[in-house]
Amino acid sequence: MKRKLIIWSLLLPVTMAFAQSSLQNSINDYTQRIDSIVTAEKAKMNSEMDMVDARFENGTIDAGEKIKQKKEIAGRYEKIINEKVDAEKNKLDEITRTAAVNSVFRKPSDTLKDENNVRVFSNNRAVVVLKKSNDGNPESYLRSSDLVVSYGFLNLTQDKGSFNPFEDRSEMRIGNSHSFEIQARHERQIGSYTSPFFVRYGLAYRSDTYMPKKSKVFAEGEDMLYLENFADGRLKRSKFRNIYLTFPVEVQWTLNPEYTEYNGKRYLDGRKKQWRIGAGAYVGINARSIVKVKYHNEEDKFRKYKNVVDESVNPLLFGVKFGVSYGNLNFFLKKDLTPVFNDKAVLPAKNGIQIGIDIANIGF
Repeated sequence: MKRKLIIWSLLLPVTMAFAQSSLQNSINDYTQRIDSIVTAEKAKMNSEMDMVDARFENGTIDAGEKIKQKKEIAGRYEKIINEKVDAEKNKLDEITRTAAVNSVFRKPSDTLKDENNVRVFSNNRAVVVLKKSNDGNPESYLRSSDLVVSYGFLNLTQDKGSFNPFEDRSEMRIGNSHSFEIQARHERQIGSYTSPFFVRYGLAYRSDTYMPKKSKVFAEGEDMLYLENFADGRLKRSKFRNIYLTFPVEVQWTLNPEYTEYNGKRYLDGRKKQWRIGAGAYVGINARSIVKVKYHNEEDKFRKYKNVVDESVNPLLFGVKFGVSYGNLNFFLKKDLTPVFNDKAVLPAKNGIQIGIDIANIGF
């Protein structure tokens, strides 16, 4: 029961994110009805913004006047848009009106900015990013709370110090064995607002699936776990799965930091795409270990079975992680320094290793 509560507590934010996506689809139905209005106003607004930039470049106005004029233009067009939206459909609620205004001001990169106001959808490192916009203070980009989904290719090594993810002696199928993790993570800047260093910490649900080479299955006998050739028919799939609750901590270093000014203070600009390298560690608690086998018997009828493994897996896991990222892409290598399997497992390799990528980042 406790395991189910843990899993549901980690998956609940994902469910909420998809519910929010459904709401956004409904909002989009409204905004499509006024696209013809906002497109025309957007062209006019951009033309006036360009004229202000030109006057600043040729020295006609200073930076303060540039900021003032751009704010006046933005405010005027926001008022025009709202009036036309109200004329089109008075019953549109505030969310719909805000979505319409954002569709005018937001750039293709999902960024709306002027010198005093910056709003950006997450620039964290993942393939798919879903995050509400931050406020105008650059400080808000230097801290985040996210639900991160990652996927890695998994293998076992004979030597606990080996960092070779392609070790063939493991008897595992390289490319088929994999790890899936959902992590609730906080990120905070270390030191001053210009510091290139960040710390990440959180709580994660991790599922490691080992698939032995063809014709082999995990089996138990005399309180021992081992690999053997399958002899009860035609094997379709065999896997060994470990479920962990892990506690990761990681330090990130921004290699090419860029900076911005706000209210007289200098900040590391968290909106920019920048190179990062990271290093950290994690400790894990084994929640469940199971063997799953699917096959066709001698009569060619499909069969499957599942066994819970209690004795052959170490209850605790400790390892290190190294990563490199740029923009929305984050690649990592994880190495389990403690053996996954204990002395009751007769296996050629017992230490886990994986290379992977963050595939989704959902802000909360």
